[in-house]
Parts: sequence; structure tokens; C-alpha cells
Amino acid sequence: MPEGMFSHSYAKPAPSALPTRGKVQLALAILANLAIVIMECIAFRLLWQDCPDLKALSVFYTHWSNLIALFASLFFVLAGVPALFRDGRMPHWVKFLRLIATLQLYITWLVVAVGFAAMLPTGTASVGAMYGRSMFVMHLAAPIVSLISFLFLEGTPRLSWADTLFSVLPTLIYSIILVTLNAKGIVDGPYDFLRVRANPTWLNVVYGVTLIPADCMVAVIGKVLNDWIACRIAGDEM
Repeated sequence: MPEGMFSHSYAKPAPSALPTRGKVQLALAILANLAIVIMECIAFRLLWQDCPDLKALSVFYTHWSNLIALFASLFFVLAGVPALFRDGRMPHWVKFLRLIATLQLYITWLVVAVGFAAMLPTGTASVGAMYGRSMFVMHLAAPIVSLISFLFLEGTPRLSWADTLFSVLPTLIYSIILVTLNAKGIVDGPYDFLRVRANPTWLNVVYGVTLIPADCMVAVIGKVLNDWIACRIAGDEM
């Protein structure tokens, strides 16, 4: 057998550089993620001005989701600029972090748009509570920019089905910790589905068997749409 035949037969070919449209797409994604970083920095500054209490802030899913989004977008920018001048392909772990961030921000937006909007009375005060100051970024602007960037601009690499499963882990960990703290009476809420001591048993069961699977479903839809739109625009057919 000639030397190297075995390794050549089974070696995976190196991915080729993306076409020009893929690099233009990446450049736009870098700008979108840079915008998220800037918006989140401003939002957290305003948030701390309004409530300089780390313990009070740490129980809200909104704050954790936006903090993860800040770092995920920062890593995207730091990895994206060198990739732009090479083959245009991003590290897999950066794309995975962006999936996590986009998923959590989308859930934040959905809960506010559907859940909070139904619970709060109509009026200027309610709109201000949902979208005023730092919440404009955390509840609206960051989720929208992140979703558009992920679906249309972040084309490489393709994510696996395992990535969609593991992307719900931060939400699962948050839920377990807050449910435990609520069950022990250490924390109240801050969301109705976490108030296991006040909710009837049947409602806790409904929340338990629907929320995380629904989260997984959203992650799967996000991966499929990213494959169909962003990856195809980038010319990534692998």
C-alpha cells in the first residue's frame, strides 16, 4: 500500500474559504454583534443606576440572558475579525454560544411580549416597566438584533442537533436553582411559574413538563432556520 493512502482515504478535507458573499455576510454579523455589545453595556449601566443591588438583580432571567448575550457577542466580534481576513469560517464554540444567547433573548422577549403584557394593565406606566430605560435593550432591541443576526448573518459553521439540546442547559440550570430557592422560601419568584409554594400542584406539573421541552423546540427551529437561511447565504454546503 503506498505511503499515506490510508490517511488520505479517511482524512476529512479541509473546508474551503467562503465566497465573497459569505465574507460580506460575516462582516455584517460582526457589526450586528458589536451593536449588541454596545447596547448591552449601556443597558447594564442604566440597570445598575436604577437598582444597585446585585442580589436583587441576580434572580432575574432577563439579566442573565442579556449578560450571556453580551459575552457571546463579544466573543463573536473578537473571533470574527480575524476570520474575516482568513477563510471567513467561525469557530464552532462561538456559534454555539450565539445559539444559547439568541435562544435566551428570544424567550425573554416572548415572556415579556405575551406573558407580562397580559398581566400588566394598559397604560404608559406599563409600557415603561416593560420597555423603559435598560429594558428597551434587554426586552426588545437586543432580542431583535440577535435573532436577525443569527438567522440571516451567522452562516458558519453549521450546528449539530446535540448543540440544540445542550443550548437549553443555562435555562434548565436557572430554573432548577430558582425553583429550589422558591421551595425553601428563600426567594419569591420573580416569575409566576417559579412560585412553587403558591402555585397548585397541577400547575407546577404543567410548567415542569412544558417549559423546557418548549425551549428545546425553539432551539431546534432556530437551528433549522439558520441552516436554511444564513448557511445557504454564506455558501456553506457542508
